[in-house]
Amino acid sequence: MTTTIVKVPSTWMVFLPGNRWVNLAQICDAEFFHELGHLVVKWSNGEASIFEGDQALALAQSLVECQEAMQQRISQIVIP
Repeated sequence: MTTTIVKVPSTWMVFLPGNRWVNLAQICDAEFFHELGHLVVKWSNGEASIFEGDQALALAQSLVECQEAMQQRISQIVIP
């Protein structure tokens, strides 16, 4: 059996409107409430944060881009 290790960044910083930095690598879960324009984020330490408006949209887009990048990395792994 071959073990494959996927290197996941421990820091994946994004800059949000309002001069705020967020580390995507510390996000465990996120739920976007379209009708409210809110994004609720659960962090790796169990705490939660609510992002609103432009910050919520920018963070949601960054999470999608992060997910796509990770899927691309994983798809390059060849398992014999």
